Amino acid sequence: MRRDDSPGSTGPSTGRGPLGAATLLLGTALLLHAGAPRAARAAEPERLDFQQIIETAKRRVYPALVFVKPVQEDLSEGESRRVEVLGSGVIFRADGYVVTNHHVAEKAKEIRCVLGDRRQVAAKVVGKDKATDLAVLKLDLPAGETLPYAELGTSDGLEEGQFVMALGSPYGFERSISLGIISNARRNLDGNDGQYNNWIQTDAAINPGNSGGPLVNTQGQVIGINTLGIRGANNLGFAIPVNVVKHVIAKLVKDGRYARVRHGLTLRALVDYTQDTVFPGDHGVMVDDVAAESPAEAAGLLKGDRILSVAGAPTDGKYLEDLPGLRLRLVDLAPGAPLEVKIERGAETLTKTLTPEADDVGNEDGLECDRWDATFQRISKEEVPALAFYKTRGVYVLGVSDPGNADDAGLGTEDILVKVDGQEVKDLPGLKALYEKILGENRPKKRVLFEVLRDGLPRYVVLEFEKEYDTPDTKTGEK
Repeated sequence: MRRDDSPGSTGPSTGRGPLGAATLLLGTALLLHAGAPRAARAAEPERLDFQQIIETAKRRVYPALVFVKPVQEDLSEGESRRVEVLGSGVIFRADGYVVTNHHVAEKAKEIRCVLGDRRQVAAKVVGKDKATDLAVLKLDLPAGETLPYAELGTSDGLEEGQFVMALGSPYGFERSISLGIISNARRNLDGNDGQYNNWIQTDAAINPGNSGGPLVNTQGQVIGINTLGIRGANNLGFAIPVNVVKHVIAKLVKDGRYARVRHGLTLRALVDYTQDTVFPGDHGVMVDDVAAESPAEAAGLLKGDRILSVAGAPTDGKYLEDLPGLRLRLVDLAPGAPLEVKIERGAETLTKTLTPEADDVGNEDGLECDRWDATFQRISKEEVPALAFYKTRGVYVLGVSDPGNADDAGLGTEDILVKVDGQEVKDLPGLKALYEKILGENRPKKRVLFEVLRDGLPRYVVLEFEKEYDTPDTKTGEK
């Protein structure tokens, strides 16, 4: 923790924290403004004191701030372990609905929340969406009780330089506020972070424990949900824009999940300076890849096609920042409904018929098979692209407990399950049913035969599970 009079500072302590420094900066701006011509000043509305603006904004959101304390189930080491984590959230409805991050609520076996009045209450997960890293909780309140809630504003029209506050519980220090500005209003992060959204980049401090807390403007409206920080970097934090948040949580409250469609398209912007690629023109978006056995492949779409419109609506993706909105549009299409896709292929303009299918990928938290001392997870191109190269759908070994029966047998993490005792493994529910059936059978010897893919090559593993191992553990951390 650095003091103003610590080494490297410019002078003795002045008692100014971030808020005092921001007030000083704005005060300087106002003094400069005071030097403007009297006629110009008279035409503008009277400016309020910045300290008052921040205090008013804080009062509108602070009572709705929630300290979230989930107890998660960690399966990464081949067995179920209790993990106590710390995060943040904000109440957005008077009847106790809270928005937070998926990575705060995922795998939670129980959740406790500390409210603004210092009460600790239980909460349950209403719905969660890993793709956007958002989740909705419902507080367990007495019948008829209502709570203060925050207004969800808009992320339209945000500009760099606007003042914002990040609220949350960094490192478990509950009910903390940091002040900063918007550093970039539409930051695109390459990779899986933000497939369906750009980010609000801010220099307001976002640390572990801030996840799920609100980013607030000077009107006291939530404009984003704090989600990402970069460890080792100064003044780099990222929030999910509130327009995306509102779109997702409406589906989570209604259905408990975000049901997307699968189309099999990977998109590329016309201008991508990170890859040194520039396609001519301002309209359309490029097809970067077409997944095997996907609706896009069935429709005859090819890598290198330029998609001009889908169902009559233009699909302009000139820059990377345009892609998240296009992806969101495509996954919100109706499953099973054929639609026209207008493309440009070379010198030709063609029309293809695409029929998106319901995506059966849910938000499974994994499966623990405790008698085998191993845990399993579904294969997904987003999470494990190296495994999806060999098998686009199925189940793989997430963790192997050491010591344990799976470890003794030589079953390895990232082994792809093909068959168990000769029966094909298609998904986690299927493996769970098969596991329970095997345990229920009256066998003279407790053993099971796995057929797996390891680095793309078939292997057979015989697992005996007569031994019982017990290595409980509990970890803690911040989200």
